[in-house]
Amino acid sequence: MTSSRLIVRRTLLLWIMLELFAALQVRTAGGGTLLVSWLRAVVLPVEWSADRLGNLAVDLSLGTRNLQRVIVDNRKMRLELDEVRARELLLREDHIALREVNGLALAGPGFELEAGSVVARCTYRDLAAGTMEVRTAVPATIPRDTPVVTAEGLVGRVVHSESRRHWLQLLNHAAAAVAVQTEDGQVQGLAMGTGSAELRVAYVPRQAQLVRGTLLVTSGADGIYPPGIPTATVFRVRESDAAFLEIGAAPSADLGVARVVLLLPAWSPTSTGETR
Repeated sequence: MTSSRLIVRRTLLLWIMLELFAALQVRTAGGGTLLVSWLRAVVLPVEWSADRLGNLAVDLSLGTRNLQRVIVDNRKMRLELDEVRARELLLREDHIALREVNGLALAGPGFELEAGSVVARCTYRDLAAGTMEVRTAVPATIPRDTPVVTAEGLVGRVVHSESRRHWLQLLNHAAAAVAVQTEDGQVQGLAMGTGSAELRVAYVPRQAQLVRGTLLVTSGADGIYPPGIPTATVFRVRESDAAFLEIGAAPSADLGVARVVLLLPAWSPTSTGETR
């Protein structure tokens, strides 16, 4: 069996050698030998495949680099978009603040925009605590108890001042109190903070003619706030067994959204200027 396989192998080898020899002797139309044509037929597909694989590898490398650049550019564009959105929000806030400043200049409730008045912008507020922090464009010395207003009405008073930063006690602060009266001066009382959005108006006699929707302005009797500034609007009037009415009122100024306020140092009790 082994000898038969050996004979077959030798026969095949001899046949291959004869075929190769014959192919080497036969000439093609191009002038080359048939053997060379066979070799080319075998080598060319391999060469073509290798060339295509090389091009594919180059394309993949370029594609990977371009993808990385696209990812980096996409991140940069996202950061730039976020920055643009942030600037848009700031511009929107500045626009609203500018409108409030114009409102202060054109429609001051019971006061005039004087040289001594100082415009400040709200930077922090805590309505539950009844406090607000505002900042001025330049350092300013603001006396304690300086009245603070918006175009809508009274906000509160300054309790501490430090360079450009100033801290306010709002009307709704639990310890805040403002002497108020009706616009005709017939009814007077004391608007007191409750630690919430509501003000309590105390010391209004039971016989007083006071109804819902009545506007209360500062009377000036407390020596802190100038008279005539809108302070609150009555929304509840109840009678009780006591000598005074139970009155609830809402601040005229929206303490939750005010962006710009006006400080009135000339009205401060500690101001060296004349109080009007």
